[in-house]
Formats: sequence, C-alpha cells, structure tokens
Amino acid sequence: MKKIIKKYVKSIILLGILLLACDFLSAIPPYIVKQVVDIDFTKENIIQTILFFIIIYISIHLGILIFEYIRDVVINKTICKILRDIRKTLFDKILNFKMLTFNKYNSSELYTRLTSDVDNLFDLFFGFLYDILSNILYIVFMIVMMFVANINLAIIGGITVLLISIIVYKFTKILGNLDNEILKKRDKEHKEFSELYNKSKLTYLFKLQNKNINKMNNLFYSELKIRRKYIFIHNFPYWIIAMIQAIGIYAIIYYALNINIAISLGSIYLVLYYTKECKTPLEEICNQLEELQTCINSYKRIKVLLNETEEENIESGEYIENLNRRY
Repeated sequence: MKKIIKKYVKSIILLGILLLACDFLSAIPPYIVKQVVDIDFTKENIIQTILFFIIIYISIHLGILIFEYIRDVVINKTICKILRDIRKTLFDKILNFKMLTFNKYNSSELYTRLTSDVDNLFDLFFGFLYDILSNILYIVFMIVMMFVANINLAIIGGITVLLISIIVYKFTKILGNLDNEILKKRDKEHKEFSELYNKSKLTYLFKLQNKNINKMNNLFYSELKIRRKYIFIHNFPYWIIAMIQAIGIYAIIYYALNINIAISLGSIYLVLYYTKECKTPLEEICNQLEELQTCINSYKRIKVLLNETEEENIESGEYIENLNRRY
C-alpha cells in the first residue's frame, strides 16, 4: 500500500498546497468586511476606498473558485489512480493465494474486500483530504484571524472553539467503537448468510428453515440495538455544542461592551462571525470522522490480505495441452 501511495507523492504535495490556498482565501472575506465596517466615513476619497475593498472581495472569491476547481480535478484524478492500483494489486494477490490461504476466507469476505472495502478507501482518501484536513485548516486560519482582530476577544472565541472540539473528539471516539461493533456484526451476518445459502439443500432436507430464520433474526436484532445506541449518541452532542457556542458569543459581547478599552465594531463582528462559523466545520469533522472510522477498518482488512505471505506460483503447473498429449 505504501509503495502505491509513494508513486503519487508529487500529486499529494500539490493537493496540500491547493488546500492551504483555498482555506486561507476562504478565511479572508470576513476580514475584508471588518475593514469596511471600521472605515472612517468622514475622510475624503471614501468611495474609492470602498470600491477598492469591493474589488479585493470579488477577486478573493474568484480566486477561491479557481483554486477549488483545480483542487477537485487533481484530487479526483489522483485518488482514482491510487484506487485503480490498489484494486489491481489486491486482485493479483488473491489470484496467487495457495488453497490453504483460501480456506481462511469465505467467498463473501473476498468479494467484500475487492468491492465495498476498496470503495471505502475512496471515502478514506477523499474524505480526509477534502473535508477533514480542509476543515481543520479553515478553523486554524479563522482562529489566527481572530487574534489579528483582537487578542482578548480571540481568547474567548478560542476557548469556545476548544471546548466544542473536545466534545466532538470525545463523542467521535465513542461512535468509532460502536462502528467497529457494527462492522463485526455485519461480517458475521455475511458469513452466516453465505453458509446458509451454500447449504440451502440441507436446510430443506432436514427442515431447518425456522431455525435458520431465527438465527439470522437474532443477528439482525443485535446489530439493530447497537445502531439505536449509535443514533442516540450521534445526535446527543449537538445541543451541547449549540449551548457552548451561545455562551461564548454572549461572553464576547459582554466583554466588548463592558471593557474600558475601545474595541472597534469590525473586530467584534469578526470574532463573533468566526466563533459562530467554527461550528459548521467542527460538525463536518465529526461526521467525517465517523465515516473515516469505517474506511480505516476497510483499509485494515485490505491490508491483512495484502500482507498474506503464502503465495503460489501459478506458472509452475502443467498446461492442459501437455496433459492431453500425455494421456
């Protein structure tokens, strides 16, 4: 797997540069608005100043569109090539398994590795590069811009973002463990269903239909209980995040209105905007981390197959034409 990724190191570095550019530019427009809010309208050439900021604002958004387009093209091409190589390597590896190695895996497991697990790797690479890393960089740039506006307000906003991040991390870790349990249950269901399907004649011969139905229903019900718990924990932290964010916004406004030092309206707007805006990327990170856990599990299962050492030389046998001549 590492050898495949090393082939595309240059493309991955280019993606990192494009991500930095997109997220940095995305964090700039609110700062431009802050500068407009803080303009002294009593000065001369006020119209030229406003037009200057409007041109910069529009130029930044055009730059974001251009960089995002290039980023999406590069990331799709790179990831599709990586997955093509992984699927080919995995398929070649399975073809060279010894018969004893095949006994360790049933057909449904191998089929799942070649199809859905490889597809999950697309979400692993695309989700990580496109969403998680992008959102983390965006949050970092927003916090930096808050400190540029006002250090004291930025500290309040930064603490708010930190508390939300801790809650997101804790609940995501719990959801990751539940997701592992769900995957184990699903693998067991696939294995059981495959065995029952292959032994369908024996099922009818010995009248085991009801027994097998109950067996599968018990497996489905045990997975359903875990999924109910997963759904509850998934939705639980959102009201806590909303409450912490509301308290943080109230603290920023209270501090700005009661401090003796004058704070510009633009700085207050900027810190409030970024504090509120951080909620969206943090929620997206939470959702992506949940999906990422599933993708990581798929990656581990594919890695197990690729690390199998027992291989057979398929060219060492006899050609069928030679056998026909001999007998």
